[in-house]
Amino acid sequence: MLNMSTPVQAPPDADLLAFSSALEEFGRAQRRVAGRFNRAPAVPELSKPQYLLLEPLLAADGPRCVSDLADAAGVSAPTATRMLDGLVRRGIATRSQKAGDRRIVLIGLTRDGRELMHAKHARVLEARAAIYAQLHPTEQRGAARLLSRLAAAIEELQP
Repeated sequence: MLNMSTPVQAPPDADLLAFSSALEEFGRAQRRVAGRFNRAPAVPELSKPQYLLLEPLLAADGPRCVSDLADAAGVSAPTATRMLDGLVRRGIATRSQKAGDRRIVLIGLTRDGRELMHAKHARVLEARAAIYAQLHPTEQRGAARLLSRLAAAIEELQP
């Protein structure tokens, strides 16, 4: 006997199921590529997480604080600090304290680190161009807008 006070949920429509499946496959493809990137990177000194952590420094006019880099990379400050420890030891990044507030740790790139980041950035742009080239011209025109909307929708899910 069906309880009439419990609402019956309609099954998801076919378009929603197709979208859900495609979104899951997109996420899996990204994780697989990230795994390959980390196992055999073209520029071996930087993994994808390290690159994403340091990427804001390419456009910065000076060092940035750890929390800003962590936020941009989507990792916690302690995780960023552990990653940066290794990058500093290897001469890729520099660590200093903000004048007047020693609690704020600033991260910059060394000359070698900047060269490494530029090389990695060029490879990332090449990969993105190859993906873009595989799209039909009508898909290319709407791809950036759709990806931006998806990113915003995903961010809205965060508490």
